[in-house]
Amino acid sequence: MFVTALSALLLFSQEQTPEAPAPDDGIKRNIVYSTAGTRNLMADFFPASGKDKKGLVIMIHGGAWMGGNRRDMEPLAKRMAEKGVSAVTITYRLAPSSKWPAMIDDAKAAVRYFRTNAEKYNIDPNRVGAAGGSAGGHLALLLGFMPNDAAPGTPSAKVSAVFNIFGPVDMTNDFDQALVNFIAPQVLGKPAADAKEEIRAFSPINFVTKETMVPVFTLHGDQDATVPVEQARRLDRKIKEVGGEHIMVIVAGMGHFADPNKPDVIKALDDGLEFLAKHLSPKR
Repeated sequence: MFVTALSALLLFSQEQTPEAPAPDDGIKRNIVYSTAGTRNLMADFFPASGKDKKGLVIMIHGGAWMGGNRRDMEPLAKRMAEKGVSAVTITYRLAPSSKWPAMIDDAKAAVRYFRTNAEKYNIDPNRVGAAGGSAGGHLALLLGFMPNDAAPGTPSAKVSAVFNIFGPVDMTNDFDQALVNFIAPQVLGKPAADAKEEIRAFSPINFVTKETMVPVFTLHGDQDATVPVEQARRLDRKIKEVGGEHIMVIVAGMGHFADPNKPDVIKALDDGLEFLAKHLSPKR
């Protein structure tokens, strides 16, 4: 079970590849949104058409916080832009060479960069959301739930809507313990037995309050053996407990992979993007 779960969690988790030359397709590629030591952190920006200011979605790839590539999210980013909301896919630091909270720090830095440069990218800094799959869904949820911790004069990294695709929600429940035992030292820098407080603070569900809540759309498969579907249900109960908005779509037969060739998966993905478009478009 552990080997199978780890393989699924690391789907699309190959080492990040060197940056390729930017094709002339209107997409702004290889934007340096932040630096970490001597490393440039890159983003690709997918603009929605039209001169009016657009909402923006930060798209975050999965890979167990240890792998993956921002290009994994490019198909969703293009589809988001087609719906009238610009999107950006981001690179972030990965374990084991970087430890938590490097990953969420980088995601926050991306939000702040694009808010700071809203005019340059023709976006409305007040209409920013996040979407991600697996570990990326986890990071997207934290961008939504964590309170604003920006220093005075610094833009907030808190987003106003989230599309969560089978992201881990509560690492203290439901997971194969062997998987937790493997991830904790790699990502958190401690054995799981010594990281109980860190694991709680790593779990998005613990940030859900009436005051921090934002609208969330969750897509999960009922056959997910890596991030159990009960994670989505836990999130649903918690959000409804505090009076928040949560749409949960459980796809029958889907595991830890959103197969773009299956009609019910295609519809669920499209519904999640429509959810973001609804919340990130100008109020009529």
